[in-house]
Amino acid sequence: MTGARHWRREGLLLAARPDHPLINRTYVPTVLPLGDDLWRIYFAGCDRDNLSRVLAVDVDPTRHMQVVAEHFEPLLELGQIGAFDFSGTIPSCALRVQDQVWLYYFGAHLRKEVRAGAAIGLAVSDDGLTFRRAYEGPVLGPGPLDPFLTASPCVVAGAGGYRMWYVSGMPWIRAQAGVQLDPTCGIRMALSADGRLWSPDTMAVIDPLEPRAVGLARPWIADSPDGLQLWYSRRGSDYREGGESPYRMAHVRIDAASGRVTGTPLAVHFENPPQPGDFDDWMQAYSCVLPSGPDLIMLYNGNGFGRTGIGWARLPGGAGG
Repeated sequence: MTGARHWRREGLLLAARPDHPLINRTYVPTVLPLGDDLWRIYFAGCDRDNLSRVLAVDVDPTRHMQVVAEHFEPLLELGQIGAFDFSGTIPSCALRVQDQVWLYYFGAHLRKEVRAGAAIGLAVSDDGLTFRRAYEGPVLGPGPLDPFLTASPCVVAGAGGYRMWYVSGMPWIRAQAGVQLDPTCGIRMALSADGRLWSPDTMAVIDPLEPRAVGLARPWIADSPDGLQLWYSRRGSDYREGGESPYRMAHVRIDAASGRVTGTPLAVHFENPPQPGDFDDWMQAYSCVLPSGPDLIMLYNGNGFGRTGIGWARLPGGAGG
């Protein structure tokens, strides 16, 4: 389905606004469908100190993703000093659970020896706009099988409970002289009976695929006519602007019963590839994929980890009609 066909880039849905105190960057778009013609997109907005907070826009996917409402006051504030999320709150998955919205996010906390640590939190809301923490601490943090960091959760509810695919940090490395340390990252899966308390006995789903693919980012689960697909981004060690291995998006089939990879990873290709000067001519990452009518819609970030804003693309007929 998505391997043989090319996506069509549609441009920027939401541009970053350097004049706004909280929208210097807009990254990790996270959709909660509110209806066929109304989607809420949560995202992380950065202030001038590079601290992230949860913001949102509402769009109409039937009208070329027209923005119909902006929610640019923080929906979830930073955690307390010393907490796992006192330096940033980044949304990654939103679910309807009975009459509430559960927002799975990852929190950042600045560190001296490396840039920051990260762990996964849960916030709940009665209206989808004002969130409170379910717990002051993370629901899945570093542990025996995730010793460095946890981030970017994607949670799916099923008859047997909840499953979470997430980024697990491996050792931090310095790929080049004079360059800051970066984590190597894979994708793992955790299980929960209630979506709140998660077993630390997590399972590997995708390790870095080859020496150049040292970082995997933002897993996202989406159904398709070809079965369940895991979307993610991958990079090499030389991924900063001007390097040889920037972030690119990919997807792979996974087994619905086990949650493990069963297919061959396929890269995302565009029928209208980015041209020099486009918002995404260097980097494409952090995809979020949903059906809209017969098509698939992808939200993603371009250059500078959201410095240019949130873009979108369409795969006509990709949802299987």
